[in-house]
Amino acid sequence: MRITNAQITATMHNSMNRNSAELGKLMQQMATGQRMMLPSDDPIASVRVLRVQREEASLAQYRSNIANVSGSLSTQEANLQSMSDSMLSVRDLLLWAANGSNTSEDLAAMAGELENIEKTIVSFANVRDEEGRYLFSGTLSDTPALTFDAGTGSYQVTGNAKHRQAAVANGVLIDENVTALEVFGAGADMLNELHALVATLKDPALDASDPAVRQRIVDTLDSLDATHGGLLGAITELGGRQNTLTLLTDSNDEVSLVNQKIEGELSQLDYAGASIDLNNYKLSLQATQKTYLTINDLSLFSLL
Repeated sequence: MRITNAQITATMHNSMNRNSAELGKLMQQMATGQRMMLPSDDPIASVRVLRVQREEASLAQYRSNIANVSGSLSTQEANLQSMSDSMLSVRDLLLWAANGSNTSEDLAAMAGELENIEKTIVSFANVRDEEGRYLFSGTLSDTPALTFDAGTGSYQVTGNAKHRQAAVANGVLIDENVTALEVFGAGADMLNELHALVATLKDPALDASDPAVRQRIVDTLDSLDATHGGLLGAITELGGRQNTLTLLTDSNDEVSLVNQKIEGELSQLDYAGASIDLNNYKLSLQATQKTYLTINDLSLFSLL
């Protein structure tokens, strides 16, 4: 079989081009630190990397959700704690008012302080977040949790008992909020009894020795204790959710570390092996070039 000079030249060129292409690809890999420049470099590993990256994107969203929920729960917890402190102040005043040694003037003075604390409790219940949404109104976040009807002289819970939820891990949803309905009940009885008691104690015709007055104070105190117990339960519930978020954060971080390790093993370049390949490609390219030059220099005239 006769091999022409053109065939020899084409073969040598193809060989040098392949070696040059492989050498260029390897140098690009070493420059970026990535083993796979194209999915076709390793289709199976590329699919696995894509799966890991999708999971990492989900974990990033979970981390964002956890941060948002944790911040909201902290704000709610702070307001509920302040509400609890206000209720304890009301309790101290009611115990003082119920001791039977106060004059009508004393009770009227207490009524003024109780009225201010009542307004403070309502303001905590109607707190908003930085976006203007009412925190304790359930899913009716554009509606105050509590409203006062001047016509009936009573408070009403205008939010609902529904919870907003956020995904914080794969298949895990957590409630973002506590509702005023859970704390005060559907009728807001404690606030209404407190409001009515304030009106009674401020009445100029009040008889401080009237047993009915003391009974109203005792009834308001009982209602306050029941509501305060529910409030403490809500604070405990928020603390439990915060602990859950902390555990989920740790779990998500551990999964993320595993994903990063897997992605690194699949996509990052082995520089030790790449250095060996680089030398091999260089030697192969140099050998091909020398061979081509040697063959190209051959001539029958040199043998004459």
